[in-house]
Amino acid sequence: MDLYQQIFFITLTIAFGLLHFILFLYNRRLKSNLYFAIFAFLCAANTFFDFQVALAIGEEKELFYLRFHRAVMPYTSIFALLFIYSLFEHRIPKQFWLISCGLVTTGILAVFEPVGNFSYLLVFQIVVLIEAIRLMIVGIRRKEDGARIIAVGFAFLFAFSSYDTLMDFGVIAAIDDIQNGYPFGFVGLLISMSVYLARDFAKTNERMLTKERQAKELELKQRLLEAEDARKSKELEEARKLQLSMLPKCINEVEGLDVCFDMKPATEVGGDYYDYNVSEDGTLTVAIGDATGHGIKAGIMVSIIKSLFIGNAGQTDIPAFFEKSSKTIRQMGLGNLYMAMMIVRIKDGNLTCSSAGIPPLFIYRSATKSVEEFVIK
Repeated sequence: MDLYQQIFFITLTIAFGLLHFILFLYNRRLKSNLYFAIFAFLCAANTFFDFQVALAIGEEKELFYLRFHRAVMPYTSIFALLFIYSLFEHRIPKQFWLISCGLVTTGILAVFEPVGNFSYLLVFQIVVLIEAIRLMIVGIRRKEDGARIIAVGFAFLFAFSSYDTLMDFGVIAAIDDIQNGYPFGFVGLLISMSVYLARDFAKTNERMLTKERQAKELELKQRLLEAEDARKSKELEEARKLQLSMLPKCINEVEGLDVCFDMKPATEVGGDYYDYNVSEDGTLTVAIGDATGHGIKAGIMVSIIKSLFIGNAGQTDIPAFFEKSSKTIRQMGLGNLYMAMMIVRIKDGNLTCSSAGIPPLFIYRSATKSVEEFVIK
């Protein structure tokens, strides 16, 4: 019976150890899989030597396998702690190194005296049990993911390990002739780990599906934004072309005068405006303006002023034009849309100008190479 149990438990633990080692190879940042794999391999070795003691014929062989069993035991507990720390702690605490030193030291003593010094090793096994219980409680209180599932599995292992410890101290006798209880506890831990892995895989897949869905939504939004930007850019470009088409280039129809214009807006649609009108009697009327802001609103103001200028510039005097334009704009209810403007009228060699918010007028005298400033009040 012991041989069948030995084969079953060793095969099961090695299989799970290989599974977690492969999982570690695919994701080396997750150290918990590596610790659990080593823990499983050590448990398999521990189980092998423990059952070999019962199967051995003769005291010499029994003592031989018992020494190996005592040598493996401390490291099984060490990697069990490392596995739990990797799940519930961000770093390995100082007490781990003290516990490990105690386990290794008492393990060495137990190798030399497998029976006489075994009680020292059991004391540190109990310390490991207490530390593991503390970590489980901390993990559950923090609501760590999967803490309760892992805790149930280790509870099985601790319960059956405690059964073995109590038998070793002679506190209780074997129940139903079960001399090694901890392999049964390890089966409980393997079952809980299977549940934990299945749950973790399901959550990982769910997160991946959620991220994939979010990525598709973001891609769709990005495409919509790009399409909207392209549409707006096209509209602004058309508005820019329309605005530039409404502005004159140069004047060649007034004798004795060379007049030319140029504009470089900061945005697609600017608020700068200039225009001219030549009346039937040869009077040249030039307008320059600057609407508040930039963009579509400024372009609207420029379009309004151009319409007013074309319809009224040559028929009224300058102040009357300003007054009529202001009245019309107020009636349209455009809000905080304004335009600074200057109109210059040239007739028979005389220049008349009027300004509404535009800086002073400068006249350059080529004969004297001087600039005159005319402040309009």
